[in-house]
Amino acid sequence: MKQPISSELVLRFYSSLILVVLSVTLTYAGPRTFAGLILFFVALMSWEWGRVVRGRSFDSLFALQIGAIVIAGILTLKNYPVLALGMIAGATWASCWLHRRTGLDSDPWWTAAGVYYAGLPAIALIAIRQDPEYGFYAILYLFVVVWSADTGAFFTGRLLGGPKLAPSISPNKTWAGLIGGAAAACCAGAFFALWLGRTSVPTLAGISIVLSIISQAGDLGESFIKRVFGVKHSSGLIPGHGGVLDRVDGLVFAAIGAGLIAVIVDPSNPGRALLIW
Repeated sequence: MKQPISSELVLRFYSSLILVVLSVTLTYAGPRTFAGLILFFVALMSWEWGRVVRGRSFDSLFALQIGAIVIAGILTLKNYPVLALGMIAGATWASCWLHRRTGLDSDPWWTAAGVYYAGLPAIALIAIRQDPEYGFYAILYLFVVVWSADTGAFFTGRLLGGPKLAPSISPNKTWAGLIGGAAAACCAGAFFALWLGRTSVPTLAGISIVLSIISQAGDLGESFIKRVFGVKHSSGLIPGHGGVLDRVDGLVFAAIGAGLIAVIVDPSNPGRALLIW
């Protein structure tokens, strides 16, 4: 059944446009500027995570999470990604320990999960942007794939409807949306490969499909978290979208997927590893 397009769509469009322009501009400006952008959004994500899983915003656990991820981001900028991952692992354990010491009623493992949920994609994105030759293009490609998958899934799901993908987790998501998102990402990846040159169009299109599915899995994962804690949005920071966690849920998972590809193919040149086939 077709769903009407409301004023919410217009609001989502303008919010997304501002975020796209800001993200691409700061990504192009350089690795340090990009790292600052990522760490700023990580701070907002950590604030929202505390609100959702603990019912608290600014507390010692928030400070621990932010401090650890900022240090991990700096270590990644200094080309010490292994130490950065160690920092995230240590902070995850420390968050669980500190949560128990504070005597909160909420589950300490959900607090600990917030460290790697925000920290791992931050490390992956900063590391990929560090590639001097292909870093900017790799991040731009990742943005294009995730945004295309999100847009394709949204419009296809609204226009076609059909069987639900996971009704107990997210009643609005459909199989048509999943396929439409993957198709949109495939086309976007193919056009990106043609624009970039020096790479295999079919291979990059195929990787785009994989990343789009991972991205949409991230969307479902964030929906599951909100359902567990009985909230509709992580916050109201982004008009038409809800919170930062609501907006970057797909990018979180896709960034980790892209980071894994880079580690497997060529960790010393992560941007090239993602793009050049």
